[in-house]
Order: sequence, then structure tokens, then C-alpha cells
Amino acid sequence: MSANSLKNSKQRSDVEDCYYVLTEIFGHSGYKGKQEQIIEAAIQGADVFVVAPTGMGKVPAAAEKHGITIVVSPLLALMKNQVASLRRRDIPVVAFTSETSQIEKKKIVDDLNSGHPENRLLYITPERLKTNDIMVLLDKVYAQGKLNRLVVDEAHCISEWGHDFRADYRRLGNFRGRYRDVPIMALTATATPGVQQDIIRSLKMSEEHLYRALHPFNRSNLFYEVRYMSVPEPVSQMADIFDYITTIYGRRGRPSSGVIYCRKRATCDELSRYLSTKGIRSKPYHRGVGSSTLDKTLKDWTLGGGSEAGQGIDVVVATIAFGLGIDKGDVRYIIHYDLPKSFEGYYQETGRAGRDGFPSKCILYYSREDATSVKHWVTSSHDSRLNLESDGPPPSQRSLDSLSSLLLFAENTDVCRHISVCRYFGEVINADDPNINKQYCDRMCDVCKYPEKTNRRIRKLSPRTVRPDLENDYRSRPGPSKLQSTPVYGTTKRGAPESARDNTKKIKISYAPALVTKPFSSASSLAKPFKPPFKPPLKAAIQPTEVQINRPSAQSLLQKNVTSDNDIIVIGDGDLLRDFTMKPDDNHLLDMPDIVIELDIPFSRKVPTDSRLRAFNKIRRALCGVFMIGPDHESWGHVEGAPAGYEARDAIISTVSKEVELTSLSMCSTTEGYEARITDIAYMMAQTFKQILKGEPGTDADEEYEDGREILETITRACKSRRKKKQERGPRSPR
Repeated sequence: MSANSLKNSKQRSDVEDCYYVLTEIFGHSGYKGKQEQIIEAAIQGADVFVVAPTGMGKVPAAAEKHGITIVVSPLLALMKNQVASLRRRDIPVVAFTSETSQIEKKKIVDDLNSGHPENRLLYITPERLKTNDIMVLLDKVYAQGKLNRLVVDEAHCISEWGHDFRADYRRLGNFRGRYRDVPIMALTATATPGVQQDIIRSLKMSEEHLYRALHPFNRSNLFYEVRYMSVPEPVSQMADIFDYITTIYGRRGRPSSGVIYCRKRATCDELSRYLSTKGIRSKPYHRGVGSSTLDKTLKDWTLGGGSEAGQGIDVVVATIAFGLGIDKGDVRYIIHYDLPKSFEGYYQETGRAGRDGFPSKCILYYSREDATSVKHWVTSSHDSRLNLESDGPPPSQRSLDSLSSLLLFAENTDVCRHISVCRYFGEVINADDPNINKQYCDRMCDVCKYPEKTNRRIRKLSPRTVRPDLENDYRSRPGPSKLQSTPVYGTTKRGAPESARDNTKKIKISYAPALVTKPFSSASSLAKPFKPPFKPPLKAAIQPTEVQINRPSAQSLLQKNVTSDNDIIVIGDGDLLRDFTMKPDDNHLLDMPDIVIELDIPFSRKVPTDSRLRAFNKIRRALCGVFMIGPDHESWGHVEGAPAGYEARDAIISTVSKEVELTSLSMCSTTEGYEARITDIAYMMAQTFKQILKGEPGTDADEEYEDGREILETITRACKSRRKKKQERGPRSPR
């Protein structure tokens, strides 16, 4: 028999083995979509790139009789879930992570060191894979011809244009240089055409021997709905979520599995506690929860969604940043309590619903106040990466483009949401054809099923009157689909009868007009306009990135070296500085004059403006106590790029205080909670912030320590931004 015949015979045998594993081990009835072609390409040793909602790399690896497949994954939760699932099917699989016990690590090392590993799959993070110890072990496996394949899960993390770019993922391209003939498989559910090309190029995948499988992005069994709010109102929003969950329970006659995503850990805890007190089996899931508790939560959630009373968990309330990454088929609803940071993140998270093919619902709560907060957060995050990252490629503006496209998706009530999703990922769709529209959606979104109701609901949104820069993002920022010369959104109203389409007015979103009223007869006697009851009044026409200060400031009060001794602020030779004596009610704060600024999102009605101004000044006094007291203001020596001089440092403190206040506003649901958080932050800066400045260790579960690190990053970013602007302006010419 010729060599080619032997090779073909082996490949046929391998295909049969894969089919057996698929049907008998994993319990599927047969291949779906392009799964058969993907497996055949993998068996033939080709590089494989797959864009699909579920991974397809396990079957070829599990069917192998010799050698090991390396699976790179960014999520510990996903690895745990996959390893547990494979072990239940008696497939030899291990994971090498920070949570792997020392005994288990030794077994894995010994298995690899033999050169003939008995394990068929090794799950590992990109950070761990790049270490010299692991690469030396893989060298031994490769020398024996037992390194079967590299599978890169969540491959969009490779691309700096992806929504979750990670520098260590970018270095995975070195694998091909080290092991040239080992095939690579890249898997992702969210990748625009530009991101796809970047992934292939970064991994150095073979263009000549590359199989690309792009599954359709449309999930026709998902119902997309956007629920509009004038401003975030946590109490009513939580009640609305409870009503929805109990309604779906009532319709199905039993509990249902679901996931609720929140940006903040505190929100996860609060919402989960609220649902639990209402009788819904719910648990929070984020990095602030202990590892053993997370493991139990995942296990109980896998049992939930219709199990007997007292068993399992039905709802997991998780942070968007941490993610679940769990392949559970019967998730009936995904709720976004607030906005994700990207369109890809939204698509990926909603894609965890309805994997069994049955209808499921995806609800997004949306307000323009929240949109402004997220845009501010994404912009700050991007600037921080520009300033602080020295390793790997620089970040791009892709995150801002993606967020802008998500905001457009949320505010557009003219185009089917399914079509909007698919267009974002590069599909060219003729929405004017009713048959095509039905093929994509068939009344499975609020725009198509309730067009008039959806248009009425969007009128709840507050007018965009404060942040022109956000308006520019909505109207003119080029999203990825524009860059591909593909129309993103049309203007034809779908879902309404033909007769109703022409009569339905398109909502025009614009700045609110000036308020004009007919004056009373006594109006002429009013000589002065009304002013708020507190003084001084707010300054007007201040740019969002600038801080305007009413003097006197810290500059005029801190002209001498000052030290602290037993809660009494003393200057040099012992004279009491009465301007800076400690307050009896806030003995960790400096008693110094308040300043007045224009706060971000001043239209928010969640917390009164005067309370927000007091909070800003409370934070500012706490920061002054850290940075403006002591010989030569020594605390500034721990801040990279810190400016010199009272004026510059005073401006930095005011800018940072403004940003910390805005973050606190977005995290809290009541005025009482907001004021309590401000007090905690001020106390933290007096008690532990200097230790954080010096780099003394803390724990990720310590919220106080985490808040301190975030504030330190904000200060560093503000210093570097100020220096950059100063360099751009150049030296001042003498007068």
C-alpha cells in the first residue's frame, strides 16, 4: 500500500473516531453547520479559524489516541467548567492555573516531562504558557512528536482591535516560530472582518493551509429588547427585573436559568440580595467572592433552572468584566442591568442564552446618563493603557468605536435589532426585502414586534444637553461597519404593517430647545433671576475636561512645610495653623475653603447637586491631607510624572476629586449610599492611602485597597495627561 493510501486510510479512521466521540461521548445526534468540515480540516493538519457561538476544538483532541492538545483560555471559570465536563466523560484533561494545587501541578509537570503525555488536553492561560518552565516541557513533548495542536479560545483577545485585547495573547504568535509544523486552531464568537485578519496574522497561521469557518452571526431564537429609562433608578429597576423573572416563571410553570450582568461588584451583591429576599434563588459571581464559593455557585447554577425546590441556583448576577464563559444550554434570559463596554461584549454575553435552540430573551436597560458614564470610563481606561503600558502593542481607539456602535444600536428604533447586530459584524443585508427581514428576525425583537410601543418608550430618555462630545460619538464617529463601507443602519421601519409604515414618524434625537413660556403680568417686576438657595452659584460654560476654581485655594494656605502630630496640624516651629485644624466630625479631613466647579452629568437627579458639591470638596480635602501636608509634600514622590508647584498640584487634586465623585455617583443607587461611599473613600485616604502609594501589598478582595489603587491610577493618569498637554503647547513666549 502506498504512503498516500496509508495516509488516507488513517484520516478516514480518525474521522470515524471523531464522529464516535461526538455522538457517543458528547451525546450529539450528529454534526451541525460546518462542524464536519472543521474536524476534517483539523485531522488533515491544517490551521483552522472558526467564528462561531460555541467552541469546536474538543472533539479532535478527545479522539486522539496519543499526544496532547494545548488549549489557551483567558477565563478560569471557563476552564473549570470545561475540565469538569470532560472529566465526567472520562477524557484525560488537566488545567494548569493559579488555582491548581501543588500536587496536581507536579503530576502535570511529570506527565509533560516524560515526552509521552497521557493527558489529551491541557488548559492553560496565555500568561502561564509563555513562561520558560512550560516551554521547556513542551519542547520535550514536541521532540517526541506528541504535541498535537494549539487551540486558542476567545481568540479576539489577540487583536488590539478586539474588545478584550490582552498583550500576552499577542505573544502566542511565537508558538508557530518555535513549533512550525504544529497546527493551530483559533476560536471566537465575536470578530469583525478586520479583527479576523489581525488574528490570523498575529498567530502566523498558514494562508496556504488555512480553513476558515464563519458561522452566521444571527441568533434567530433570541428576542432582543431595550428598556429605556430617563435616569437610572435602581429601586424601580430591580423591581422590574424581579417582575420579569417571576412572569417568565409563571408562564413556564417552573423556574428558569438566567444571568444578569452588572458593571460593579456592589451592584451584583445588592441585586442578588434583593432577588433572594424576594424568593428567587440567586447568587453573585465576581472576583470579590472567594474561590470555593464561586465553584459552588457554578455547580449549583448548573443544577438550577427547574430543579426541585431547595436545589440549585436559578440566577447568577455577574460582573461584565469577569464573565462566566459557561456553556449551559437552557439559559432562558440574559439581562444587562447596565451597558457593557463594547458591542462585541454585548453580543458575546447575550449569546450565552438559548444555546439549546429554544427561544430566549435578552434585555438591555439603557439610559443616556449611564451611556455618558460608560463613555467616560472607556475613555479613561484607554488613556490609562496609553500612559501606563510599556509592554506589547499600543491600544487602539477600537473600544470607543465599538461602544459608539452599541449606543447607536440601543437608540435606533427603525431597524430590526437582529439585522443591526449582523451588519455590525460585516454582513451585507438588504433590509428592504421583507422575506430577508423575516428570515433574520420574524418579530423576535422589540423594534419588529412592538414598533409603535418602542418608539413611545424611547421618549423616556433624557435629552442630550450636556456633553456635546458624546453627541459627536453618536453622530459622526466611524464605527467598524463604516470602515468596511457597509451601511450600519437604515431608515425603513420594520415590523409594522405596510399601511402603518408611511404614517409612523421617525423620532428625531436632538438637543432640547430652550424653554419658552408666556410671562405673568408680574414678571416685569422681577429684577433678578432666581438662584439656588446655596452659595456661591455654579459656574457655567466650563469644558468637561477643565476645572474652574474659586480662590482662595490650597496654594495660598500651604506655603510652609507642614507635619501632622496627634491629629493637630503643626507648622515648622510649632505654631498652630488654624486654617488647617481638624474638624471634630471629620477628624481625618482638612478644614479648608470649598471651591465650586461644574460637575459631570449635572442633569442627574439621583443625588442633589449641593450634596454632590459637598462630596467633591470632601474628597478634595482628603486628598490635600495626603499630598499637601508634610516636608516637601513627600507623597507626590510616589506618583509617576507628578508636577511641581502648588498651582499644578492643586489643579491635579481638583481634577481627580471630580472624577472620583463621578465614579461614586455611578456606583450608588441612593443619596444615603452615595454619601456613605464618599465618607468611606475619604477615610480610606486618611488611613491607608499612603501605604498604597508606597506599593505595600493588599488583597483583591479588599474593596478599600482596590478603591485606593484605582484612585492612584487616576492621579497618575491626570499627571501624565497634564504633562502631555503642556508639551503640546510648547514653551510660553515671554511677555
